[in-house]
Amino acid sequence: MRMCLFILCLAIALLSGCNTSIINDSSDINRMPTPVELVIWHTYSEEETRIFENEIIPLFEEEFPNIIINAVGRPPNDQFNRSLISRAAANKTPDIVRMDSVQLPFYAEHNLIYPVSNMEDFSSVKERFLPRPLETAKYKEKYYGLPLNTNTKVAIYNKALLQQAGMEQPPASLSEVLEVARNNNYIILMAGFDTWSSLQYFYAFGGQLLDPTATKADGYFNSEASIEAMEQLLELYEANVLVPKHMSSINDAWEDVIDGKLLMIDEGPWYYSIRSEEKLSEIMHKTVSTPFPVTRGNAAVLGGENLVIMKGTKYLDESWQFLKWMTTSKPQELMYKTGLMPTNKDVKFNPLTLDSLYFQNFAIGLDLAFLRPSIAEWSKIDHIYASYMKEMYAGNIGIEAGLDAATLEIDNLLQQK
Repeated sequence: MRMCLFILCLAIALLSGCNTSIINDSSDINRMPTPVELVIWHTYSEEETRIFENEIIPLFEEEFPNIIINAVGRPPNDQFNRSLISRAAANKTPDIVRMDSVQLPFYAEHNLIYPVSNMEDFSSVKERFLPRPLETAKYKEKYYGLPLNTNTKVAIYNKALLQQAGMEQPPASLSEVLEVARNNNYIILMAGFDTWSSLQYFYAFGGQLLDPTATKADGYFNSEASIEAMEQLLELYEANVLVPKHMSSINDAWEDVIDGKLLMIDEGPWYYSIRSEEKLSEIMHKTVSTPFPVTRGNAAVLGGENLVIMKGTKYLDESWQFLKWMTTSKPQELMYKTGLMPTNKDVKFNPLTLDSLYFQNFAIGLDLAFLRPSIAEWSKIDHIYASYMKEMYAGNIGIEAGLDAATLEIDNLLQQK
């Protein structure tokens, strides 16, 4: 009997010890932070996505093990914005979005993204950026994101055509380019009618779109200077000198400039980064690039993407941590390998290979590029501009009538604010 009691007491003591151990272990687990999952929407290309998901995200999660990144690729089209807006209405947005810099003002105006300039350490963080890309993240007096990558366009010439025209170096100005093309029956290709494709040419001939405060088009887009600019553009089109792609029989601008069917095209840095080594070697042998020619103080448009934090996030601090980390040197250098130009001024635009000296021209072009107005209505204004440009080129509407009609639509849009 005593032996049974002894065994029973011993069993109770052991169980009590085990329970104490279990309680202590449970307490330790409860003290460990629960990992946070951040959902990030992006529009990276296939190669960019590979670097982002297989190299960059693992580095971040290793450094910040309490944050898990769920990267969701989306096509860069109108559906992207429609999906994001509808999710915002249902309060089911991702935490972070990589978006085109011209889209940022719309989301800021509608209170859908967080003003990161409110973050305590923002003033020190912003010092790492190149000045012009940083401006693309600003709306009114606040910053609503961080510039992740930047870009502009360069001029790309066929070497053989330049040599046939007696030129050892590419033309130094747009007027010289046009003169060479006109005198030798060469063609310069304008990529399209939207502002990214054509605004640099419209500005180069003295055209104006909005007033300096970006609040009206009347007196600017329909001004005498803009009428004269359009007259020059149409005259060059009729002379087969400066031709919009949509008004030509050209299917592949790059192949045609390589083959000598075009004197010049303009393009961003992404094309080079996705070519095979063999194709890149052919491009470098048969073409030469320069910063887009500066005329009236402007070169080409400044583009790029920003990282923003959606207002619906439950993890503001963790999202801010990711934004800051993505704009440090290491991830910026990794994405640079894909052709995305860094915004961190400590990352040097060094040639990636002996055949990639063209990146230096993009780096120079960034300092010469102009910013599109930081206004919430810009995408709609871009659509109006492109639509009337197309109609004027097609001869469906006269220049003065077209500019007046476009001006009225733009001003009606701006007055709805």
